[in-house]
Order: sequence, then C-alpha cells, then structure tokens
Amino acid sequence: MRKARAPARTVRATIGAFAILGFAALAATCSGGNVSVTRTRDLPYSRCSLTLSDHTDPETFAAGFGRIEQIFQKMDMYREDSELSEVSRAAGLHPVQASHDVREVMRQGLELAAMTSGRFDPTVGPLVRLWGIGSGTARVPAPSLIQAALGLVDWRRVDRAEEAQTIYLRRSGMSLDFGALVKGYAAVETGRILSARGVKSAIVDIGGSILALGRSPRGGPWRVGLQKPGAPHGTLIGAVLAGDEAVNTSGAYERFFVVEGRRYHHIMDTRTGYPVENGIEAVTVICPRLRNADGPSLSILALGVEAGLAFALQIGVDAVIVGSDGRLHMTPGARRRFQLLDTSYTIASRPSPFLYTRARF
Repeated sequence: MRKARAPARTVRATIGAFAILGFAALAATCSGGNVSVTRTRDLPYSRCSLTLSDHTDPETFAAGFGRIEQIFQKMDMYREDSELSEVSRAAGLHPVQASHDVREVMRQGLELAAMTSGRFDPTVGPLVRLWGIGSGTARVPAPSLIQAALGLVDWRRVDRAEEAQTIYLRRSGMSLDFGALVKGYAAVETGRILSARGVKSAIVDIGGSILALGRSPRGGPWRVGLQKPGAPHGTLIGAVLAGDEAVNTSGAYERFFVVEGRRYHHIMDTRTGYPVENGIEAVTVICPRLRNADGPSLSILALGVEAGLAFALQIGVDAVIVGSDGRLHMTPGARRRFQLLDTSYTIASRPSPFLYTRARF
C-alpha cells in the first residue's frame, strides 16, 4: 500500500501524508528574550519550514534547506535525472549504483514491506502512475490495467546490494516510489545537520513531516497539532506532546477525486490496486527523532485499526488512529501525550491486550 503522488511542481500533500503542525499557535516561540525564527521554502516536493530557537544565522538555515533539496533531487520519481528514475529505467536490465541516501531509504522501505507482508510496498510506482491522482489526469483505470500494474508491484523482486552499492529491480516495468518515506527521511537528516551546527531547539516541518528537535524555548515539550480530516487547514482534532521526536501523519483526506459520488483517495491498497478502505481517515506516529516516522504511519493506516495498533507496539512507536466514525484509537503511550481539542471526536476504550497477540499482518 502506498500513497499516490502528484507530479513534481504541483501542490503536494501526498508523501507521507499530511500532519499539520500548528506550532505557530501551539508551541512556545519565545522565552527569556530568545525569539524563534522561521524560514519557509516551496520546494518541488512540498512546502518546507525551519523554525530555529538558536543559531538563527543564514548559514544554518541554508544548510538545512540544502540537505532537504539534495534528498528530494535524488528521490523524485517524476524527475528524469533523479537516482530513483535511473533505477526504475534499468528495471529488468541491470543494477544501478545508488547513493547512501537512496540505499538507506530503500532499506527502510523493504524492511516495512517485509514486516507488513507487502501492505507497504516501495515498488508501487506503476500503480501510482496509472491512477494519476493529483496530476490533473486522475481517473478510475480499467480493471485489466489495474491488474497489470499490480503484477509489477512486488518488493520481493528488489535486490539491494550494500557492498556493491547497487539497487536492481528484477522485472521490466517495475518502478520505485519513495513518496511514503522521503519527507520523513529528509526531516531526520535535516535534524542531524542542525544538531551538528549546534542547534538545540528547532522544528523541521517538511510538508507535514515534523521533527521536534530538543525542547521548546520554554523548556517543555513541543505541542504538535493534528489536522482534522476534511476541515480547513489549521483546524485541529487535538495535539500531541513531542520532545526530540519525529511526528508524521498519513491521511486519506487530502488528495482525492470523485466519480459518480464515490471518492477515490491517494492511498493505494497493494492487494486490490484500489484506494484503501478500512474506516481510517488518518494515522499519526510519534517516535524518536532519529527514526523515520513517515513509513510507519502509512503502514499502520494500511493495516487497519487492530493490526495497526499491534504493529505500532511491535516496532515501538506511539500512534493515534483517526476513524471515519469519529473515534480515536491510540497506543498507551499516545494516550499519555494526547490532548483532545475537538469534542466531536471520542477516544475509544483501551483495546484488550489480547488484541496484540491475535493481529496478523
């Protein structure tokens, strides 16, 4: 399962989904005379913001944005000169030399694919291109075309050779899409750059993939807002507390089209070739800042509520699942850090501990 993505240069909310960081209103921005500074850039992949509470010199901002751009350039499936496109063009022909960044994201994607029995799959490119959601040419493909594309989606046909530093797609027509990984990876890497330059307190927001570096200027955790599905940007369900952690939301509500009264969103089910339908509107994941929260949030959404909660506990992340019925399902750790702001939602009762031993991925 993966999210369909718009071509480069369009407004995007696809790769990892949409967390909204309401930190402009929620997080402390000044304390003891120290004022946070925010800089924003619109990059081909998404809008990116850096908010620094110290070391606010232009060079530090440039270093952070430079790292984001470097990663995006390598992993954009719609750029002909990207490494990802080069690997996909060589499918069925030969292995391709790949940078550490691309090999590492490939490793993360294959690991999630193995753990979810392919519900998360970084080879979903053919299916994403077929639906074209967000590109202006979105349509419901013919069943025969969907089946043909599904035949090219198979993470088990990817060879990643760390010693040779290559990636090889074994079947012609396969293609990679790192849309559900790249923003979270870029957030983690930008955090590394800022830390190396001495930054102690910052927010990295890459199209909704958030890295909360250190603690807020007031000394407490950052408060990260969770966007209400389908509501105007900035309308929040609640907030989670995060300190030196990554926060990412995958949602089925930001990019879609409607045909004959039926909504088709951008998150694909790799079992059927159609958008996922399991009653989940969004999933937010919180994890240590050196881990990519992007892929896990999408994996949980693909698995459904029960298996998703079990998976979150299995890999050691906190998760908030927003059901289309207005109920919020959470791991125990997420319950302790969540603040409900919209009382039209209810927090579901704690699931039985037996749930986590029964789940099958």
